[in-house]
Amino acid sequence: MSENDGQQAGSSGSGAADLRIGHGYDLHRLDVLAPEGEGRAFVLGGVRIEHSRGPVGHSDADVLMHAVTDALLGAIGGPDIGQLFKDTDPAHEGQDSAVFLEEAVRRVREMGYSVVNLDATVICEQPKIGPHRSAIGANLARLIGVGADRVNVKGKTHERVDAVGEERAIEAHCVVLLTAQ
Repeated sequence: MSENDGQQAGSSGSGAADLRIGHGYDLHRLDVLAPEGEGRAFVLGGVRIEHSRGPVGHSDADVLMHAVTDALLGAIGGPDIGQLFKDTDPAHEGQDSAVFLEEAVRRVREMGYSVVNLDATVICEQPKIGPHRSAIGANLARLIGVGADRVNVKGKTHERVDAVGEERAIEAHCVVLLTAQ
C-alpha cells in the first residue's frame, strides 16, 4: 500500500483531474419461483419484472444492483459487496439490494467523489431487458444521485450458450466513472 491509499479525493498532488473507474460483475442462478423452486421475485436494478423464473440468492438477488455496488466500491478501493454484506448474515436474508447500493454511494461521497456516469450490461435470455431499460436506468440514477442521462443499461443474450444462454443464470457487468467533488 502506498502512503496515499485511503486519502480523500484530490490529495494526490498531481494537479490532474482526480478520476476513478470501477468495474462490477455479478451472476446469479435462475430457478422457478418459490415454492416450486428456489427463485425469488425477479428484481433487476430495483425494478420488479414479471417472469416465471427468478434469481437465487441470500438477499433479493438483484444481479444488477450487486454489480453496480461492486463497481462503486471498487472505484474507491473499498471492500466488495460480499465483505460488507455477508451472505451468511441472517440480517441480509431477502434484503432489498438498494440498501447495499446506498451504502456504496455513501462511501463514495465520504471519500470525496461523485458519479460521472454508469454503464451496465445485463446478460440473460429471458426476460427481455429492453422494455424495462428506462425504469431500471431511472431507478439507478435516483439511487446514485445523477441524471438519468448518465446511466446506460443494455440487455444482451448469450446466444443460447452455457448456463446464461440456457436460462439457468443471469449476469451483469457495470463500469462507473467517479470524479473528485
